[in-house]
Amino acid sequence: MSNEIHQKYPASVQHGKPRLDSLKDGWNRVSIGDLVKEVSRPVEMKDDEIYTLVTAKRSRGGIVKREDLKGRDIAVKNQFYVREGDFLISKRQIVHGACGFVPRELNGAIVSNEYLVLNFTDKINAKFWEFLSHTIYFQQVCFHSSIGVHVEKMLFKVAKWYQWEINIPSPKEQEKIAGFLGAVDARLTQLRRKRDRLQTYKRGVMQKVFSQQIRFRGAIGLNFPDWERKKLQEITKINQGLQIAISDRFTYQVEGSYFYITNEFLKPNSQTHYYILNPPKRALCDKDDILMTRTGNTGQVVTDVVGAFHNNFFKISYDRNKINKKFLLEFLRRDITQHKILSLAGTSTIPDLNHDDFYNLEIFSPVLVEQEKIANFLTAIDRKIEALSCQIEQAEQFKKGLLQKLFV
Repeated sequence: MSNEIHQKYPASVQHGKPRLDSLKDGWNRVSIGDLVKEVSRPVEMKDDEIYTLVTAKRSRGGIVKREDLKGRDIAVKNQFYVREGDFLISKRQIVHGACGFVPRELNGAIVSNEYLVLNFTDKINAKFWEFLSHTIYFQQVCFHSSIGVHVEKMLFKVAKWYQWEINIPSPKEQEKIAGFLGAVDARLTQLRRKRDRLQTYKRGVMQKVFSQQIRFRGAIGLNFPDWERKKLQEITKINQGLQIAISDRFTYQVEGSYFYITNEFLKPNSQTHYYILNPPKRALCDKDDILMTRTGNTGQVVTDVVGAFHNNFFKISYDRNKINKKFLLEFLRRDITQHKILSLAGTSTIPDLNHDDFYNLEIFSPVLVEQEKIANFLTAIDRKIEALSCQIEQAEQFKKGLLQKLFV
């Protein structure tokens, strides 16, 4: 890595220098420059012609449309056509994994010379390369082929990248490997679609439940009483957490310490964990409590956690004789409720929900027995969604392990 680089690795790159394992039987070690060839299709820009510009999303998120512009409105006139199947690399964003294949719908779009446009030699299968581009080794090679003093301003050095080597099998074996990994991807796509359909179904059911288009009946088929409108102050109690200086937080657990729940906890796949000592009782929560962000990204809800919580959260305690926890959670997570919370939090730079505004939120709810029936019904859907999520996670880990074993 260049001595000029002093920033930490971006999220898309695993720490360490790229290293290849010893060659497998029948495999060869080939430089990247022998596998790819640059493509250049200059655009003769016309003022009144409309052009589609594309961009590469970070973390190998693919090539997507950015916007349509007339030639006169495109500031950088040095543009190039791309075709379906081209592999694009953003020279300024590749350290963040900004690369991918041009899809069919973007055939004929244009990019500036800030992009490297590649096709492949007969030594490499394009589908095999696609899986290769998702490996840790490929990400590290791209990072170590870039220079700069700040991770957001690093510049990709193509000639240096071409010199790195990769272990590859024969084209026939590449095709077999790509086919197998393609089958894993197809399975992942199938599982994700099933989960998406269930999540859409649940949203539709919730809409009908809370609008009372769907009603539940008692044990002998009798109707439950009409729903009642209440303010949250009648059934809940809230209190804020505490703000602990960074110097007083630990990234490891010690005797007498408590897990410290901050906004970092809500980020997907967050690896940041803090612990603190001697928090006041008012700032402790258990699995039965509900936490909701009151400032910043206001309205996010989390439950089933134990520890001390940051001042950015409200702890919502509730009267179990009046409201079912699951029913309350679903109410708070509804789009209508979320929009109301955000409007009450204000439009300042940092939205902030106060106690009175929360207490004045109204909930329209049935008797507790019907709430419990609704909660059980929605929980059954959640379990199916969770089971699919577990299958997706297992398949993703299986694929990740295969990529590591096959491509280094």
